[in-house]
Parts: sequence; C-alpha cells; structure tokens
Amino acid sequence: MKKVLTVSLLVIMAASFEGLSQSRHYDSRSLGMGGGGTAYLDGYHANFVNPANLMINSTKKRPKRSLGLVGGVGFRAGGTLINLDVYDEYFTTGLTLEGAVAENMLTDLFGGTSSDLTRNQSTTFSIVPFGFSNRGKKSAVSLATRVRVTENFTMNRGFAEVGVYGLDPQELNDVTPVNFDFGAVAFSEISVGYARQILSLPNLLFAKNVKLYAGVAPKYIIGIQNSNLDFNSTIEIQRATNSQYANRIIHNFDYRLNTVGNVSADLREFEAAFEQDNSVTPGDYLSGEYANVNASGFGLDMGATLEMDISGIPIIDGFFGKTKTLRVSMSVTDIGKITYDQNPTSFVASGRFDFTGAGNDDEPGDFYSDLADSLKNEVYGDFDAEDSEGVTYELPAMYNFGASLTMGKLTTSVDYGIGFNESGNNSKRSTLNLGLEYRLLGMVPLRFGTRVGGYSSTVYSAGAGVDLNFLELSFGASIVGKDTENGGSVAAAFSGLVLRF
Repeated sequence: MKKVLTVSLLVIMAASFEGLSQSRHYDSRSLGMGGGGTAYLDGYHANFVNPANLMINSTKKRPKRSLGLVGGVGFRAGGTLINLDVYDEYFTTGLTLEGAVAENMLTDLFGGTSSDLTRNQSTTFSIVPFGFSNRGKKSAVSLATRVRVTENFTMNRGFAEVGVYGLDPQELNDVTPVNFDFGAVAFSEISVGYARQILSLPNLLFAKNVKLYAGVAPKYIIGIQNSNLDFNSTIEIQRATNSQYANRIIHNFDYRLNTVGNVSADLREFEAAFEQDNSVTPGDYLSGEYANVNASGFGLDMGATLEMDISGIPIIDGFFGKTKTLRVSMSVTDIGKITYDQNPTSFVASGRFDFTGAGNDDEPGDFYSDLADSLKNEVYGDFDAEDSEGVTYELPAMYNFGASLTMGKLTTSVDYGIGFNESGNNSKRSTLNLGLEYRLLGMVPLRFGTRVGGYSSTVYSAGAGVDLNFLELSFGASIVGKDTENGGSVAAAFSGLVLRF
C-alpha cells in the first residue's frame, strides 16, 4: 500500500521533467582542492570561474593552447535531506522501521516531531562538451560550451510519514500535512572569453614581475526545460468498523505544475483526452522529446587576477622549488537570467478526496486497486490548464575571492564565496574553501581540500590523475564528514580529454 501514493504522485513529477539535468563551476582539479579555483583555474574552465585566469600558466609548464573534448564532467548533490548519518544508523544496522524506531528515524532526519518540518536536496549535473583557449603574451581568448541541469526537491515530515507508515490509521489518524515541491531546470551556454594584461611592474615592495590581468566572458544561454510542481495537501486515515480493509481516507489537495514547451503541449493534449475518457494516462501522451529551445538570454562572468613572484621571501626556501608565485583574484560569476516563454502553462487541481472503497473489497488487493484508480481519476489526473506568463530563472550568481601560492610542485589555495540568490546549489550562506595540490614526479597531481559553509555541512575532497601538461586525465570527489547539522553533500568530477599544444 505504501507504493500506491508514491506511484500516483510520481506520475505528475515525471511529467514535469525529462531526464536532462551548480553554483560555482568546478572541474576535476578544483573539486579535488575543495571546490574553489578563483585564483588558479586556468584554460577554458576559467570562463566560468574567473576569465582573467585565461592569462595565467598555473604550473609554469602548460602550453599556450588548451582543447577539451567532453572537457569536464561534474555531478553534485547536497542538502538537508541527504543525511547519511541518519540513513546509516537506521537502514544498515538491521533495524525494523516501525513503531518507536520509525518515529526516532523521522525525528532525527527532520530535527523534530512537527509534521510541518521540511528537508530539501538539490542535484546538479554539468558537462563542458567543448572548450578551447589560447594564451598570448598580452591577451587571451577562449570559447567554451556548457550544459547544466539542476533539480530541487523539498518535502515535509508528513510526506515522509506516509512513505514510512503507509496508510496506517494508527499513525495517521490525525490530520497530517503532506507537502512537497519539485523543480527542474536545464540550459546550455556558449561562452566567449577575453582577458588581457592591464598592468605590469618589475618590482613592488617584496614582489617581482607584478602583473594584473582582467577578463570578461559574455555568454549566450539557451533554455531547454524549466518545470516546478508545488503540491500541498492533508491526509487523515480513519479506521473502519465494518471492514478490515476499507479504512476511510480523507485527502484535501491543492497542487500546481508550472512547465513549458513540449511538456505543456503533451499535458494539454492529455487533459483534453482525459475529459473524454478517464482511463487514459499521462504516459500515453508524454512524447519524451523535451530537448527543445524554450528560452534564450545572456549572462556574464568577469574577474581580475593579480600575479606576482615572491621568491625573495624565504618561505621554506628551496624545498618545494625556487620559484614562488602568488595570485590574488576576485570574480563575479553567473550574472543574468532567462525567461522560459515557449507555451508556458500552469496545470492546477484542488479538492477533497474521501474514499472508503468500492463496497465490495473482499481482499486487500481489491481495496488498493480501487484506491489507485480513484486517486488517478479524481486527484492526480483531473487537472485544469491555465496560460501563464512564463517562468523566469535567475542564474546562480556568486561573488568569489581567492588566493593561491605555487611553490614548485606544491600549490595551496583559499577561496571565499557567497551567493546572490539560492538558485540550484547556490546559497546565501558564505563558503570557505581550502585546497592543496602536490605534483608527484611533476606529472601525478595529488589533491586535497575542504569546504566549510554553503548549502551543506563541512566537505572533504580529494583527487588524482595524470597531467603531462600536453595531456590530462584526472578526477576529483568530495563528501561530508558529518552531515547531521546542515545536511550532506557528494560530488564527483572528471577532466574528460584535455589536450594542450
């Protein structure tokens, strides 16, 4: 029985998003070093973090041109709903999820006993299909494409209680709010970067060969999909006195799905058909062809980097290398927004569902089958379409500040960032990133880092690979140490095939 409501709810959720799917951009190097990169991420990836870094040579040995073919793949998930500490305690130790155990699990996960408490998670996928950069003596140019997909899910404790207890009148005999919100957005970008040296000083106090770079990367944004489902309801289960199966289910519901493009067109067609024949299902009308252009707009990334040689300062002199390069950088990324305005539609439904069975439910399967049919026909399938003005999505804009110090084979870094909004994985809660990279034998990078703040608890990361300067294959991954306080986070990134010449 626990699966009946879940499947019914997922019908609408699945309709809102076809499987296409970040705040601060990261690659395998920056993720392994804690997720920063403002002062050291170079090549075409600099377009999305700090375009001024198109001018830097982060290892002093990189050729001036970089070419990436599927040149960066990243995945990140985080939020208060991703609480691995709780899941490990209750799902991997042989406990039976019922009674006091189930109540304790829900309380630990949601931080209290109120059914209105909420938890959320956000998942992002990012890929750079193509990237190219060319670094000259005084200026640099680049071209990079990127596809980003983000989904967000928020649910209250009442929703989780239905999933854990099913339709148990002993647990849900009071009116229980059952709410969730699901959103998905997908878009691609074509970014053109330009950077140049705007200042050069042979000496400045303790530093030599001081250079200031500035860069800008305007981008054209192509919106693919944007959908959001806001579901609000209450449920009450009353134990029946005349049947062991036919409990009374009282379900007040109110939901709205905002979507665009072919998803809207398909659901409109389903709505019209459903009015004639309520045996049809959304799956009969969802075409799956949702990778269309449903929006367009422009965005901007820009930044500056101050680079200097501080070899004259005796910092562990000679142990890691004679040359010591300090970079201090700042950038503003993801400025802009897009409006999805192709066939924007709101699908809405509200009402009261009062169910006690069909009157001839001699077996549990009969009752549950009748319940599923009634839910489909009276609640989740019977919606109305309304025209809307479009869906506006703000890019996950961030302010970034960073510094890096390269001493031969060793690079250390610190980054600070804060989001302007809470789009995707973005957070107005500031983040601090610390990273370290040591190039073993000069070609095997070993990377470690941590991130404090942002949308999750403290994160620890690591990465490795092979970097021959003309060819790179590397990966990075991160995970939280303890996710009870602010939620968990997991991330992974792969460099793809990166050629330098």
